[in-house]
Amino acid sequence: MLSQSHNQAFREFQQALEQMYCQVEPDHVARSAIQEQFQALKGLFITEIASISVEDIPLDYVSRWQSLKTEIYKQIRLLENDLMLLQASRTPDKAKLRQKRVCDRIGTLIDYCQGWLQQSQEQP
Repeated sequence: MLSQSHNQAFREFQQALEQMYCQVEPDHVARSAIQEQFQALKGLFITEIASISVEDIPLDYVSRWQSLKTEIYKQIRLLENDLMLLQASRTPDKAKLRQKRVCDRIGTLIDYCQGWLQQSQEQP
């Protein structure tokens, strides 16, 4: 479905998500470092993933690609909001709840990457 270079970009995006997940998961989260990591992740998505043109996708997969790209973009925007709420947390209980939401959102994005890459490998 995607060229090797585009699949590599997806793998890099997935790895960046996994690294961010590992940073967010511990109890003592370095919130400023996570924000920096998120900005790098967002930049990676915009330059490497969102820039993939429909001309680079086989016709049978264009609709799925557009849906996936839209959904990833939406999840990234929601992740950005979740991170802002995490930053604003004043109590440990609120921080823990928001931290879980951030982890869940990152997990969803990782699942999207894995699904797309798995489909790419199954393509004849």
